[in-house]
Amino acid sequence: MINEYLAVWRLRCRACNVTTTGLKWMVLLALRGGPTCPACGSHEVTAQDPATGTAIAFPRPLAPPVEWWRCCSCGGTGVDAYGDMCPHCAGLGHCP
Repeated sequence: MINEYLAVWRLRCRACNVTTTGLKWMVLLALRGGPTCPACGSHEVTAQDPATGTAIAFPRPLAPPVEWWRCCSCGGTGVDAYGDMCPHCAGLGHCP
């Protein structure tokens, strides 16, 4: 059985299409910006596990910010001062 933490991932650059043997999974996770292409230095790299075919595209897309407003009556808790569901936001914690 191959230890998934020690398996070497294959790197493919999407900019210059160079494929190389890559990094171990734990080293890949430690890189904040992701791996770079050894040929052109691009960050547009796809890492693939040769055993399972699992792939991760770098750079990872950032999650969009969530627009959320706190309830002006309960302060975002969803309950009023008595512990009941806030009638203003119906217990959701944000103004409708």
